[in-house]
This record gives sequence, C-alpha cells and structure tokens, in this order.
Amino acid sequence: MTRTWKRLSQPLSRRAGSLFRHHRVGLYILAVLVGLASGLGAVLFRLGIDAWSQLLSGADDYTVSMGPSVGWLAPLGTWFVLVAPVLSGLIVGPLMSRLGHTPTGHGVAGVIWSTRHRDGTMAPLAALAMTTSSALTIGGGGSVGPEGPIAELGASTASVIGRGLRLPRLPVRHLAAAGTAAGIAAAFNAPLAGAFFALEVVLMGFSADAFIVIVLACVASTVLSHHLLGTTLSLSLPYLDLSGDAQLGWVALLGVAGGGVGIGFMRLRFIVLDALTRAWQRLGVPIWVRPGIGGLAVGAVLLVLPEMYGESSAALNRALAGRYTLALLLVLCVAKMLATSMTLGMGFVGGVFAPSLFIGGTLGAAFGTLVAPSYAPAAGVFGVIGMGAVFAGAARAPMTAVLLIIEMTGQHALLLPLMLATVLATFTSRFLSRGTLFTEELRRRGEDVEDPMTTTLLGRTRACRLMVDPPAVVEATATVREAAALMSRHSASVLPVVTTTSEDARELLGCVTAAQLTTTLLSDDPDGAGAMTVTDLPLVPDRLSHDSEATDVLEALTRTRLEGIPVVAPASDSGPERLVGWVCQRIVVERIYEVQAQARTAAAAYTSLGSRLQDRWHARPVPARRISRISRISRISSRGSRRSRRR
Repeated sequence: MTRTWKRLSQPLSRRAGSLFRHHRVGLYILAVLVGLASGLGAVLFRLGIDAWSQLLSGADDYTVSMGPSVGWLAPLGTWFVLVAPVLSGLIVGPLMSRLGHTPTGHGVAGVIWSTRHRDGTMAPLAALAMTTSSALTIGGGGSVGPEGPIAELGASTASVIGRGLRLPRLPVRHLAAAGTAAGIAAAFNAPLAGAFFALEVVLMGFSADAFIVIVLACVASTVLSHHLLGTTLSLSLPYLDLSGDAQLGWVALLGVAGGGVGIGFMRLRFIVLDALTRAWQRLGVPIWVRPGIGGLAVGAVLLVLPEMYGESSAALNRALAGRYTLALLLVLCVAKMLATSMTLGMGFVGGVFAPSLFIGGTLGAAFGTLVAPSYAPAAGVFGVIGMGAVFAGAARAPMTAVLLIIEMTGQHALLLPLMLATVLATFTSRFLSRGTLFTEELRRRGEDVEDPMTTTLLGRTRACRLMVDPPAVVEATATVREAAALMSRHSASVLPVVTTTSEDARELLGCVTAAQLTTTLLSDDPDGAGAMTVTDLPLVPDRLSHDSEATDVLEALTRTRLEGIPVVAPASDSGPERLVGWVCQRIVVERIYEVQAQARTAAAAYTSLGSRLQDRWHARPVPARRISRISRISRISSRGSRRSRRR
C-alpha cells in the first residue's frame, strides 16, 4: 500500500517524462504532437508568404497575371518588381544578421548536419528568423522554395519538445526528422513523399522505429493542413499517359539529361555564390546590407522574366499545359537556375527543392515538345517526368522524387516512366558528382556526411581528441635505473623521453619500454648498465601527429603493440616536434565501451509490453507441485527408454 501511494504521489511531470523517455508509446504521442506543431508552422508560413505577396503585388501568386501591381505598390505599375525585392531585402538582411546565426547551418543541410553529428537539435530562434525571412523573400519575388525553412522549423519544434523532456539522443534525432517530414508533407500535400524525404535525405537510412515516428508526424500534419488549407493538388493537370511503352527510350534519355541538369544546377548555385561573395567582400559591403542592395539585381531579372517571381507555380502549370514555345521553355529552365543562384548569392534565404521542380518541369516540357511535336500532351507528360528526374539528380533521392511527383500531380499512370527516369537520373548524378544539392553545402564546410568513415565507432576523430597527458615523462638525463623506478611507480610499460627546452615545451626524443630497461638491468654489468642514461638506449621512434585520424592511431597501436604512443605537434615550421599528449589502448577501449554502453541502454529502454510480459512469465517461480509432476514424468519416460534398450 505504501509503495503504491509513493508511486501515485510522484509529480505528474516526472511520470510523464518517464513515459516519453522509456516507452515507444510516449515517443509515438510526441510524434503526433510534433506533426501537429510542424503542420501548423507550415500553414502559418504559407499564409505569411501569401500575405506579403498580396501586400506587394495584390495576388497570392503573381505569375498568374504578371501584370501591374494591384497591391500596396500599385502606383509603380509593372515596375514594382524592382522595388519588392529591395523592400524584402531591407528586412531580411538585419533579421538574419541579428537572429539567424546558428552553428548547425540553415535549411535541409542544417538539419542533415544536426541529425548526423549532434542529436538533431536546432536553434528555435534561428529557425524562426529563417522562416520569417524566407516568407519575405518568396513573397517579395525571390526565386527560392519553401522547403528549407519548413524543414528547419519542423526540426527546431522537435528539438524544443525533446530538450524539454530530456529525451535520449536517438529519439530526438527521429523526432527532428519527423518534424522535417511533417513540414514538407503539409507544404506540398505529400505525406508519403515527406516521410521518404526524411529517411532518404535527412537520416540517410531506414529503420522501423524511425519510419513509424515519421509517418505518424506526416499524417498528423497533413490532416491539419487539409482542414486549414484544403485538399487540392499542388499542380492541377488533366489525365496524362505516355501512349505506349515504346516511348520509354525517350524517358530513359530524359532521365539521364535530368540527372546532368540537376548536378549542373547544384554546381551553378555554388559558382554564383562564391563569385558574389568575393565581390561583396572586395567592395566591403556588410552582410546585413547585401540583400537590400542585391534586391535590385533580383528585380532586374523579374522585370525581364516575371515568370521567375517566387515559386513560379502558375508559370510551371502553363509550361506543363504546353502553352510555351520550345525556345521559351529552354530560356525559363536556364533562367530559373540563374535566378535561384542569384537570389541566394545576394543574401536572401530559402530552399532549392521547389526551384528544382520548376527546372525539371520546363526541361521535360521542352524535351516533349521536341521529340513529340504532334502529340498534344507531350509537354505535360515529359514535363512531369522531368520534374522527378531533375529533383532525383539534384537531391539523389529517387523514392522521394517518384512519390512527390505522384502526390503533387495525381498522375498515377506515369508511375513506371517516373521510376525509370529517377533511377537513371540518380545513376547519372552519382557518376558526375559526389555531393548532392543538400550535402554539397556541408562538404564545403568540411563535413562530408556521406563519408563511410562517419558510420564507424571512431569515425575521423583526430588524435588531439583522443589524447590525454602521459602517465609520466622521462628526462633525457635520467639513468636507466631512475627510468625503471619511474616506470614501476606509474605501472607503465612505455614512457616518452623528452628534453625540456622551455617551461611549457618538451622536445620528444622517442620512447623507452620496460623490456629495454629490464634487458639492460639484467645484463652482465648491472651496476654499470644502471648508470647509463636512457638516451644511450635505442629509443622507439614511433609517434603520432596531433591531427592524425583514429585509423592512424589504431594502426600504430596495432603495429607497434605498445601500450601508448606519444602525440606531437611542431613548435614551428622548422622547429623540433614537441610532446603534446599521449594516446593509449585504454582510451580507445573506453571510447568503444562508451558507444556500446549507450547502445545497450537504448536497447533496454525501448521494449514492448508483450516482451515485458513474456519476460515476467519466464522469470516467475515454478510451483512445487508442477516440479514434482515434471520429475515423475521424466522418471517414467527414462524407465521406458531403458526397457526398450534391453529388448
């Protein structure tokens, strides 16, 4: 009775925290909450884009009419496209400069880095600044997409919930991926594509636990989005069909071309970014001023090609409907790549997910117009396939590409050609580039998330992260007997030999081992040998640089079979190597044990009700009557077996 009362009298928050930290049911409840919060954030983000666009142009999507402004900038007529990006930039620059700093980076790339190298946590204030700035960018004419801010907002929502409940690292990573998937599902009305995007692009792997958490979040966010924004498809197209399997050859060619264009878009983005960054730095323009000034260049592009305004949804619909000529489709394809690269290079923020769909749609429509000019739906058919091909080539996520296009357009008859095109685009992308549209940014920061070494226990950990202070150091002037006494006192089998050149600098000469000292002291003349200095012995020359990788550390420990190896750093370009640390087998074993212990704790924490009941059933004591009955049956069976053997 007392035990029951103590359990019931515990604070509700403590019991709730235990439920969410140690039970899958609690994690699934959190997944639904994260999905609802991310879905609401995506809806508010969409309403913010529409409100800013309405204020400036008078329409939710300016590419529907592409005429004079009927909004707040109506007195400027069609020239408002020069002013709208500047107004947005004057707000975006100070906002991101003041509140947007985060060590993880922004957008999908930031979420990937966070889930791979940290525990999935994203700064909520930076994510809010990113989302607000992106809404101003898109609504003001910037040629970017909404998926990057939505992904960051969803991941930061999961981070707030996870840190508030002090969840372990793995559940927070799953919730961060679920928040990303939920935001994309609500934004594009594509719950299944959002789920696979989180698995393929963010987590870069599949597990049943992650899939369940992500799907629950996607379902919750999509249901909320349907109630608030409706259930219409992102692209309204008539029924499209490929008109025979004989056209699959053209589909294969489009898949290869789409993969190449996707990689070209990725490279162009960073080429323009680097060129503009160097120009800004050469001119000495502060970061917070750049979007305001760069808005003039963005506006100049819109003045020539108003189809580049924002997400360009209406322009993409017209391209898929075959209302553009072949030359104009190619111009729009190239212009979107340049406009997106310029928008991001000028200091604006946003995603590159939606622009890749526009690029693929116009490329595919131009391809269809070229190869099947007499077939009316060719622009729409090949345009839809081109959207999947370019996105798969740029993001290297073929399953996401197929599901996204099917859910956005409802063209289930194009499933087979989409699968072929996206697979070939992914193959082409892997052949042409190591990075993707999202991971290339991380690779430029020195974080290669696709490196196979990142999946190992130690990865590319440097020796400076593994080293400790040596147990002791032997001065070069020490005798063999003194070195043996020092080694015995510290229970060491090898010690570094140094020459102290200054108060904090010790030049490494090598290492002396217990075997060397023992052999010397047991020689024919132990008294004379004991008076020798350690420098008279052949010192072990092996050492490690402070930036050596963990593989080099393990190779050295295995090859030399020493208990420890010194870590050195050059005092100067031409100076001697100075002792800075010590790596030993104990440190490596402790690091491996730490990872193993965390994995075992996580495995023990997440159990099912059925398994716990089964464990209790097997652990319960067997009644004495049942034991006697079992022993009696065994005796009878043993008698029968003996009789049969006699016969």
